[in-house]
Amino acid sequence: MAAPLEIRNSATGKIFPALGSFLMAAIFGFYVLKGLSMGAPGGGVFMVALLALGFAGLGLFIARGAFDTRVQVMLDENGFRDRRAGDVLVPWQKVRSVWLASGRGAAMLNFELTEVPPDEIRYAPANAFGLLPFGKTTVHMEVSSLDVSGEEMVDAVKTFAPHVEVRR
Repeated sequence: MAAPLEIRNSATGKIFPALGSFLMAAIFGFYVLKGLSMGAPGGGVFMVALLALGFAGLGLFIARGAFDTRVQVMLDENGFRDRRAGDVLVPWQKVRSVWLASGRGAAMLNFELTEVPPDEIRYAPANAFGLLPFGKTTVHMEVSSLDVSGEEMVDAVKTFAPHVEVRR
């Protein structure tokens, strides 16, 4: 019996995306200071200041995941579980196929299930960062921000559930 695969957040997978938001906050902050020094109308400066604060908040929200050392995704002989979206066990008997889709720096592990995903997955508030139901029976798991590559996860699926078809 293989040991469970415990997957955590990748620090670089969280920090680098947050840097883009911090950069945008700095750019808008610069224009706020420039507008204030030039005597620009208050309404425009206020809107740009809100944008700067919004991007700074988004950057902090994304970056906080880099310091979350808890297990996010678990693959074992029983099935898979994603704490980011519902934290519900999906047994391997309910998985028909799995495939990895990647492009533009992002990677998604797609699971085709034999039935509709559980409500905990479909209606999880953090779905944008974890499992995303697509269609009726396909679930997408975002893996580019995790400390294990998508290929390693596919290999773990092959080990734990040899009956699951791996599509390329």
